[in-house]
Amino acid sequence: MKTEITVAVTGESIINRRLSVHTEDRFLSLLKILRGADVAFTHLETIIHDYDGPEVYPAALAGNTWQRSPRFVADELKWAGFQLVSLAHNHTMDYSYGGLFATWKALDKAGLVHAGTGMNLGEAREPKYVDTARGRVALIAICSSITPSARAGEARRDVKGRPGVNPLRYHYVADAETIEIERQRAVKIGWIITKVGKIWLFNPPGCQLAFQKWVEGDKPGISMVAEEDDVEGNLRSVRDAARQADYVLVYLHNHEWDPEKGPGMPATFVPPFARACIDAGAHIFVGEGNRPPKGIEIHKGKPIFYGPGGFISMSTTVTRLPADFYLRPEFGPEARRWEATTADAFDAREALPKKLNPRGDSSPTQVKGSVVALCSLGQDGRLTELKLYPISLTDKPRPGSGVPMLAQAETAERITAHLGELSAPFGTRIEHKGGNGLVALG
Repeated sequence: MKTEITVAVTGESIINRRLSVHTEDRFLSLLKILRGADVAFTHLETIIHDYDGPEVYPAALAGNTWQRSPRFVADELKWAGFQLVSLAHNHTMDYSYGGLFATWKALDKAGLVHAGTGMNLGEAREPKYVDTARGRVALIAICSSITPSARAGEARRDVKGRPGVNPLRYHYVADAETIEIERQRAVKIGWIITKVGKIWLFNPPGCQLAFQKWVEGDKPGISMVAEEDDVEGNLRSVRDAARQADYVLVYLHNHEWDPEKGPGMPATFVPPFARACIDAGAHIFVGEGNRPPKGIEIHKGKPIFYGPGGFISMSTTVTRLPADFYLRPEFGPEARRWEATTADAFDAREALPKKLNPRGDSSPTQVKGSVVALCSLGQDGRLTELKLYPISLTDKPRPGSGVPMLAQAETAERITAHLGELSAPFGTRIEHKGGNGLVALG
């Protein structure tokens, strides 16, 4: 079957330094892959502004680091070969509405098509398009890992909508015994409890809409289920894009994982949603959130990436941080003093012990590295070839860290093998050929 279009897919890009100064062969070879594709996509996990302008204020809650990048990063991404970027992530509102608006302005000026945010929910959810010689490509971007105030709001006839992120909310389904344990915990810490039929809402006082939603189910254990309103709203966008574009890419930013199977497996609500997007007309589905990669599934001849892994990682060279970051309770006095600098704050964070995962263990050691996926699609929109280029990030001191490079031979083989293990539960077989991964089709 003739290949009609090639799409290069990467994971998240946290970028605040220049890429164009690097001349290493493994970096330049990676750029050739991106630039050689008809379309290249990355997820932009940062906000672009210069700490100035109207309404650029640090939000009370952020996605860990308050991300910020100078305006030149938009031109750097364009220079690297990207045309499409997602903005739906847990840092989107780190600097309130002003930070979001400044990001739009910088990306628009650079000519980068971006999706996943908007002046209201309708805008945040709508597809965005890039035209190529091989066809029109649509992008729909979504996020499940956000603070409630970051969600874009629906416009009404009498009240305008709220700027923000296109959400995919989820709730927990559990047996009655498990929900009773949650109810007792909520009582002990003074939360407000509401029950409507089989639905339980647990609210911290004074914030009635920042609730945890639990639904009584028949099966033992806990599962995570996407909210039907958000599922249908996003599938509507996919169906719309499938009629307006030749190819549709759906991106979901999610930090959740399956607590029973570990961080290498997607949360239980993600695979059904990913398959539903393909069924609705998407040609590529990309999930991302935790930097270690997750598996690949081929559904009806089309790829589902549950996590290709991080692409650019420069979060420790943010130039300024708000007071809230320095005052984190786990930091020692050196980081909490008034005259502490960003370097002091990052030193304090790096000195902390490893975080615990939901099962109470230290996060397992992962194979370091990720992949850039080159998807070749045929006339019917199905894969004709799926190549995986293993990459690793520069392991240098902070000023030079986080730049992607094609992985060297032994590392590349380890990354491919690890991704093959994660993909096997989805029935996907990955071969290691010529230093790269090749997904077996059919």
